[in-house]
This record gives sequence, structure tokens and C-alpha cells, in this order.
Amino acid sequence: MKKIFLIIAIAIFTAGCVDYLDKTPDSAGMKEDDVFTNYLNFRQFEDRMYKDMHDYLADYDYTFVAAFCDEGYTESVQWETLPKAQNGDWLGCYNAGQALQFTNVWNSWQSIRIANISLQELPKLKGVATDEEIKLLKGQAHFMRAWYYYEFLKRQGGMPYITRPFVATDNFALPRLSYEETAMKIAADCDTAVSLLPKKWDDANLGRPTIGAAMALKASTMLFSASPTNSPDDQAKWTKAAQASWDLINYSESNGIYKLVPCNSTAKVTYKTPDGIETISYTGGYDSIFNFVPYNDEIIWELFGAMDNGNRYTTFTVPSLASGGIIQGYSPTKNIVDLFETKNGLSIKDDATYSDQNPFVNRDPRFYSTILFNRERWTSKTDLYLELFNGGKERSGKSHYSYTGFLSRKFWVNNIDQFSKAQHPISHCIYFRYADILLQYAEAANEIGGPNYKLAGANLTAVEAVNRIRARVKMPGVDSRYLASKETFRERIKNERAIELYLEGKRFFDLSRWGDASKKEHKELYGMDIAADASKPTGYSFSQSPTPIFTLTFDQKHYRWPIRQSDASMFYEFKQNPGW
Repeated sequence: MKKIFLIIAIAIFTAGCVDYLDKTPDSAGMKEDDVFTNYLNFRQFEDRMYKDMHDYLADYDYTFVAAFCDEGYTESVQWETLPKAQNGDWLGCYNAGQALQFTNVWNSWQSIRIANISLQELPKLKGVATDEEIKLLKGQAHFMRAWYYYEFLKRQGGMPYITRPFVATDNFALPRLSYEETAMKIAADCDTAVSLLPKKWDDANLGRPTIGAAMALKASTMLFSASPTNSPDDQAKWTKAAQASWDLINYSESNGIYKLVPCNSTAKVTYKTPDGIETISYTGGYDSIFNFVPYNDEIIWELFGAMDNGNRYTTFTVPSLASGGIIQGYSPTKNIVDLFETKNGLSIKDDATYSDQNPFVNRDPRFYSTILFNRERWTSKTDLYLELFNGGKERSGKSHYSYTGFLSRKFWVNNIDQFSKAQHPISHCIYFRYADILLQYAEAANEIGGPNYKLAGANLTAVEAVNRIRARVKMPGVDSRYLASKETFRERIKNERAIELYLEGKRFFDLSRWGDASKKEHKELYGMDIAADASKPTGYSFSQSPTPIFTLTFDQKHYRWPIRQSDASMFYEFKQNPGW
């Protein structure tokens, strides 16, 4: 552990702030006074703390988090890394290549140290920088310290909360705080950041944290702290979580600063059947939250520096359509596809109009903005319709082709393939957006008083918060049969999070905090068997694969990620998590 806290931290950036999120440190032989008594040098030093932010969509992260939960499946061909994660060898992931979900996040102790050094040295800028400049530097340091502790909290749990840079004579044998103690310290840093950060930055500084980002971070921290894995059913904790989310909703409504991106257009998908080409019309515009434009009013906090990663989409392609890397052919599971309701607002099990032999018609509009299905037209070739049936060109049975009979389009826009050779437009690695905050509020409020509960001082019930998100894509409100109790509505909130936040780095951690990740239905990943059958409406028969395409390993110990063993064994007080 000592080596973590003593990482050399003098890091000077040599370029302008436009690239500040994507720089590497360079001490350049500069003296300490030159760093901390010059505003620009100080800011460039502090900006090093942004370097360890994790891109959960990165095509070069071979511990792709959406591939070790029930969202989907793929492989890291010829690399041991992703199989280690999927098979539960999480200690081994620390020693595997490109296991960024483990190694990069754990290494962010160095960014915490940068934040702490910055806070310690800020008085040296008095009289050199303006009060406003000092205030903004301080706010960013408090926020980023909280951010990295939040990343630890979601994975390993409570940690020693270090608020100053250590020196060699300090006692490094620090015990770990409890989950709740760590969460409250994160919340305190967020409160401080709220008092110091701006509502918005100018264009040259987009991507830096704002008041809204700090409020969102606190709200999510409080939700994790209240969730079943981390706490018994504690109404006080759920109230804190609901209040933190409501504070941000109220702030957004009062200032007009965050809102749901409207979906007012009509989009179409076409697919091929024995009777010819069929068309499905649905509410469009949903994909503009994630792609195309550099900024929208729904995004509260994102990895701004990753926006121009032009290869991220290749994870979701197959070799017959586009070239890819070590991870390709990411395939949504039938588990997740079945969670998309019908356009009537009912689960497919509850809607008598749903046909399992014509399963892709009359679905929630978000289905069409998220999932690619058999014989849908997607590429730039007008006569090419996806062959996701058993043995089809996009499902050949080889690695990197569809494993389930589905592909995902959420972060892969139309006509970007090997035929057009077009560059993928910008896409967003979003940490928090407004829809997520509404769902957080709904979840916490429901746990306090059920679907019609309204937090004191709020103007929104739990179910009304969910219905705002559904209304955006012209879905009906939550059906009354799902509102009979807190328990029935809880399941719909879980369902809503699964489809609304699909592939946004949430599902794995949701299943974990709910205590659901170790359940059979979330470990056994199923595909769709699709075989030619002219008697069926689409020309194909559909059935669930008789056995799982893969079974994830997730035992009780996996609810707390291991600490890297070399660090856990350095001090008796710094305990490894149980089972590891």
C-alpha cells in the first residue's frame, strides 16, 4: 500500500487546456515553487488527476464490464483477460493484460494523491491567482477525490479516506473504513465541490465537473449506500438517497440546466421476410443522446476526453461487416432482449398480443434504438440484411460473430462499416445523465413509501419519475398491475434501468448492489435459436437456446472485488475482502 501513497506526483502538462483530459505527466525538471506559485503550472499539475478516469466502452479494455454481467457476451480472443473476469478469477485480472476495469481503476490512488497535493498547496497561489481561479481548482480537487473513492466504493467497498499527501514518516498502516463511513466522506467532498464549482464551464473547459456532476455523484453514492448488498433495509439511508436525487432534479428544473433529450421524430427499421421488405415505425431521436452531437442537455458528467475514440464501435460489430480488435461481436443476451416491453407498456409475458414467433414488432421504441435483430437492414449496402440466424453470415459460429442472434446498435450508428469506410461520429461515455437521476429518485422513493410516495418538498412521486422517462419515447406510463406494491414496482424499476441504461456501465453494478448478480437468472446467458421456417411470419422460427451460451461465475465473494494481493498483504490493518 505504501508504494501507492508515495507515487511520484509532480506532473506538468505542456499543452493547452483543450487536451487536458488526455495528457501524460512530465516533470520536466521543474522546481516545486515553479509549479505551485504559478497558476497555469498549478492547473496543469492538477489536471493530471483526470488521467485515471475509466472508459467503460473502450475497445482496448479486455475486462469489458458489459461482458461479465447479463447484458451480453463476447470474448477476448487469444487473450486470457476477459475469460478470467467472466469465470470469476478477479484476483488474476490484476495480473492479466489490458484488464483496465481492475488495474486502471485501482491505480487511481495516484490521482487521489494529486488532488490532495493540490489542496495542500493551494495557499501558495494566494495573490498570484484570482479568488475565482483558486475556488475552481479547489472544487475540482474535492470532486475528483470523491470520484475515485466512489469507483473504489462500487467495487471494493470501504477504504481509508486519505485527505492529505503522505510523506515517508507517516503511518501507512491505515484500517479500512466501513462502507457507510466511506460513502459519507464522499458525500462531504461532493457538498464542498457543489459550493465551489460552476454551473457550466466555457467551451474551452467542457468536460470538467460542475455543480450538477457533484450532486449526481453524491446521489449515486447515497443510492449505493442504501442498497441491499451494502445495508439492511434502512429507511434513513433511502431518505438520504431520495433527497440527494431530488435535490439535483429540483436544481435542474429551477435552472433549466439538465433535461431529458426530446424524441420528437419518427424513425424506421426495415427487415426482410418471405413476403418482402417490412417496415416498423417508432419514436426516433433517442440515439442522439449517445452519438452525433458533442453536447446535450441530458448529460451531467461524462468522460469528455474519450468522445472522439473512433474505434469504440468495433466492439459491437462482426468481421463480416467491419474490422475489429481483440474484442468484437458483442452480443446482447436473450435475457436482456426479453426485458424490452411491448409498445402497450407490458412485459412480453403479460401482453397477450405478443407473439414469440414474430417477436420484434410492436416493441418499446428503445428496443429499435438499441438492438439489431435477424434480417434487419443496417449497413451501408442497401441489399444487405443481417443474417443472425443459426449459421448466417453474421452468426457463423466463429469467434467475434454474434453469439446470441442479436447485435447492439446503441454505440454503433447506421452505415458505419467496411463498405462505406466512413468514420464513426462522436459518441459519449456517460457517467451520469438526467434519466439516471430520475430513476435513482424513483428507486429510493419507492423503497420509502411505494410507487406513489413523494418525498417531502418534492413535486414528483416515484412512478411519475419513471413515467417521465417512458413518455419521452411515447411509451405509456407504468401499467397499474405493476403498481400494486413496493415489491412489484421495484421489479419494474429494475427493468426500466436495464433497458434505459443498457451498455452505460450501470447494469453490472446495479445487479451487484441489489444482491441479484449471484442469482441463476443473471449468470446463465441465453441466446436465440433462429432457424429457417417458411410457415412462420418472418420466415424463421425462434426459440431460446436449450442451454446457456455461457454461465458467468459470480459467488458471494464477488459482491466485493478483491484488492490487489500485493497491496492487501502489505499491512495487517489493510484487510483483503472476504473470500479472496
